[in-house]
Amino acid sequence: MITELTIENFKSFGSAIAPLPLRPLNFIVGANASGKTNLLSALRFLKIALLQNVEIAVGEFEGPGEVRNKIQRERKETKPVRLRLKIDGAKLGAFRFGKGPARHAKSFNYLVEIDLRSNDEEPQVQREELAADFTDERQQVLRYKMLRNANQVTIEDPVFGHAPPEPVPIAPQDATRLAAGTGFFSPPLILFRNYLEGWSFFNISPSIARQPCKEVPELALGEAGEYLAAILHKLEKQNGEKGSLEQIVAGLRGAVPGFKSVRTKSLEVEGKWTFQVVEDRIRGAINPRSVSDGTIRLLAMMVIAHWSARRSTLLAIEEPENGLHPHLSKHIVDLLRTASKTRQVIVTTHNPDFLDELEPEEVILCDKSEGFTAVRHASEVAEVTSFRKRFRLGELWEQGALGGIP
Repeated sequence: MITELTIENFKSFGSAIAPLPLRPLNFIVGANASGKTNLLSALRFLKIALLQNVEIAVGEFEGPGEVRNKIQRERKETKPVRLRLKIDGAKLGAFRFGKGPARHAKSFNYLVEIDLRSNDEEPQVQREELAADFTDERQQVLRYKMLRNANQVTIEDPVFGHAPPEPVPIAPQDATRLAAGTGFFSPPLILFRNYLEGWSFFNISPSIARQPCKEVPELALGEAGEYLAAILHKLEKQNGEKGSLEQIVAGLRGAVPGFKSVRTKSLEVEGKWTFQVVEDRIRGAINPRSVSDGTIRLLAMMVIAHWSARRSTLLAIEEPENGLHPHLSKHIVDLLRTASKTRQVIVTTHNPDFLDELEPEEVILCDKSEGFTAVRHASEVAEVTSFRKRFRLGELWEQGALGGIP
C-alpha cells in the first residue's frame, strides 16, 4: 500500500509539502475547494501518465493550466509538478528467471517531476526515479534503481545489471512517456506498473449505474458505476462463492428497509443486462429507474467492497455518503474497513458521522493556507485526545476544533 504521498505544485497543492503518511483506511475531510478531490486527482493523473503518457494525462485534466498550481502560474514561478510515492507491502508481486530463486518486491519509492510551464509545448519529464527493494529465499535484500532525465534512462539492476550502469537514450517518440510505464523489459518496472494499474477510482452516479450494459471480457465497475448490471449478473452466476451476490444482498437487507433481493434480467433485443430490486410487500420486481438513488449508491458500494476490492490495489472513493441516510454511516465505514484489510482505501467526505466511526489517525484534515492546500491527520491536533473524552470526532470537526471547515 501507499505509506507516504507527496504532492507538489499540482492543482491546489504548493511547494515544500511534507510527506503525508497513509494507512490502510483513510478518510479525507475538508471544506469545499480545500483540495480533497485534488489529492485523489493527483493519483489518477499519475496512473494515466504511467499507463499511457504524460501528454494524455494533461489532456484528461484539460491542459497544463489546470494541472499546475494556479497561484504559482500567476506568479510565473517555474516549479515542476512533483509527485512522490512510498509503497510498502507483502503483496507487491514477485518475479523469477528460469529455475532461479523467486524475488519478492517489498517496497517501491517513486518520484516524477514534470515541467508544465508552457501551454503550447508538450510536457517535459524532467526527472523520474524508482528504487525497488526485493528479497530472495535467503531474505537477502536486492535494490533495483531506475533514474531518468529528459534525455536518458539509467538502470542499476542487481540481477542482470551492468557495472557501471549504461545509460539508454530516450527516443523522441517516448519523450512524454514515463520510463516506469514502458517497462523497459525490466520485471521491477513491470511490477510497479501492475500495482498502479490496480488503482480504482469511483464517484458513483446513480443515473449511470442504472443503465443496462453488455457483459465484457475484462469486467470492472466503472468510475461512475458503469457495468453494475453486468457485474451483478456475473455474481448471480457464481452465487455461493466468495464475493457472491448473496453476500451483497445480505448486506443490503441489513441497511435498506424492506429490501429483499436483487436479480438480473437479459434484454435480448439489445444484448444487454439490467437488474431489478425485489422488496417485501410489493408484488413483482422494481426496475432500476424506480429504485431510489440511495439504494443504487449503496448497491454500488457493496459491489466496490465485494467485487472491486478483490481486483484492485487501491480503492479511491468520492463522497460515498451522497444520497444515503446518516444512520448508514457506520454501515459504510464498517464495509470499507473490512475491504481495507486486503486493499488500501481512500475516501473523500463531508459527513461528520463517518468520523465518529474512525480513529484520529485514519482522518486526514484538508485546509487552505495562503491559498494552498495543507493536509494533516486529526491525530496531529494537540488536544484531540483530551477532546475525545467529551466529544465524538465528528462533533469536534463540526465545531472547528480540528480545522478542515470553512
